[in-house]
Amino acid sequence: MFNLFCRPGRIALFIGIIFFLVPTCAGSAPVIKLATDPWPPYSLGQKGGALESGYAFDIGTEVSKRIHCKLKADLLPWKRVLACMKNGTYDITFPIQSKPEREAFMIFTNVILEDRVFLWHLKNRKDKLPGWETIDDLKPYTIGIVSGYTYRDKMDQAIENGIIKTEKVNSADCNFKKLLRKRFDGFLESESVVMSFFQKYPEYRNRITHAPQIVSKDVFRIGISKNSPFVEMLPEINRVIQEMKEDGTIERIMTMTK
Repeated sequence: MFNLFCRPGRIALFIGIIFFLVPTCAGSAPVIKLATDPWPPYSLGQKGGALESGYAFDIGTEVSKRIHCKLKADLLPWKRVLACMKNGTYDITFPIQSKPEREAFMIFTNVILEDRVFLWHLKNRKDKLPGWETIDDLKPYTIGIVSGYTYRDKMDQAIENGIIKTEKVNSADCNFKKLLRKRFDGFLESESVVMSFFQKYPEYRNRITHAPQIVSKDVFRIGISKNSPFVEMLPEINRVIQEMKEDGTIERIMTMTK
């Protein structure tokens, strides 16, 4: 075996394979491809086009720069994003939460940021919805949710088991429109997403509010396709994420983008 690998041709081939499989991100500045869906303020741009701005763009750009890579970021429908993670067409997605079914085809970085999820409703409600505390309290109501998104633990179980009535939409914008038209009683959404909506449509700030009860916390990470060579760089990407937290970069991005 030793003699086999000592032959010059074999050595060259072996080294070539190593460099192909592991993206060193040095000198040649490899491209790391990110796919996500349009979801202000995390990802802004036109579906089917390039990711133009938002938390995902700024954080993805900074992480890529610190691992000496170039970022190519595109906006796709969420189902297609997950399909791309399965087949390795794209290397990473952000923001995403880890779930057992996703761990079959992705590995996840350490937590980058958290975002509180509330039940949002019209301010003029006089029933018990604004003061809900348990899943049972929500049984009389219809709640809007975004298809493919997770609301964690008990809420996900209640939705899956049909304990509460839900109406699925394809985007957060649809939830706002349906609530304002009183098509359902409330919807589940991250706080920063709703604040972004209010920035764009300030006239609705006085019409929509949330119940005090926190539904869950979105715990966002970078998901890396197991079919991507960048899966080997998980320890380095985690190191960079920790560095960005400690030097205030994550906080600055979140403040700057709002």
